[in-house]
Amino acid sequence: MKVSFMKTPRHRVFKHEPVYYDEAKERQESREIRARDELGLLSDEEVKMGYAARIKGGFRGTKIKPHYEVARSTKRKSNIRLIIILVILVLLVQYFYTSGMEWLNQFIGN
Repeated sequence: MKVSFMKTPRHRVFKHEPVYYDEAKERQESREIRARDELGLLSDEEVKMGYAARIKGGFRGTKIKPHYEVARSTKRKSNIRLIIILVILVLLVQYFYTSGMEWLNQFIGN
């Protein structure tokens, strides 16, 4: 497991899938579906597809995380990093406080 304290976030890629809308073609298909439905020639799947075709701009699943999830995960990582640094600093201060001036003498070499 790789642990890094100063990791920069990666850039996010925008994937745009163009949607072409042909109103005349959609009207023609909806008329065909209604005619088949009235005659009883449609299966259940085709009826469901007919409903879906009439919904313009329906929800699509996205693979990109929403902004609030990205912000929340970055804040969480930042908070964990801060807690680890504070714990290390507290342990160092406690070590230096309990050992007195011995560490200074060892460091200077007297």
